[in-house]
Amino acid sequence: MKNKLLLFILLIPVICLFVWNCFLWYDKDSGTEIMVRISGYDPRDLLSGHYIRYRIDWDKTDLKQFEEKPFTKDDFVDSLNKTSYRFYVSEHHAKYLEKILMESWNTKEEDKKKVEVVYSYKKGKHPIAEKLLVNGQPYQKII
Repeated sequence: MKNKLLLFILLIPVICLFVWNCFLWYDKDSGTEIMVRISGYDPRDLLSGHYIRYRIDWDKTDLKQFEEKPFTKDDFVDSLNKTSYRFYVSEHHAKYLEKILMESWNTKEEDKKKVEVVYSYKKGKHPIAEKLLVNGQPYQKII
């Protein structure tokens, strides 16, 4: 009896993590995709691992995608928090992506790579960054 109780107590954290993961997955999959253009400034945060940190370039983002949606651009912007401006990448890809993002400052407009982040967003929730695209392709294919 004690062994069963101990096993149950040890499984509680695993079950809670699984349920939490299911909720996050549901929020990501049931949201509306929003694609925004980005430019970078710091690809890694030493305390948080290898993240591409970026700014959203609203001048180059297609704002027509907010038409006929149950939310506006202002709703989307208001729901962003500081973790919404980063995308996790592996250590091996971080240096190459850093170079691509830094080129967005120093190169001619026709030579720049188009870098975008695809968010999953539901009104009233925080947007979840799903994909990082370089010239319309997932970054893994470019590297």
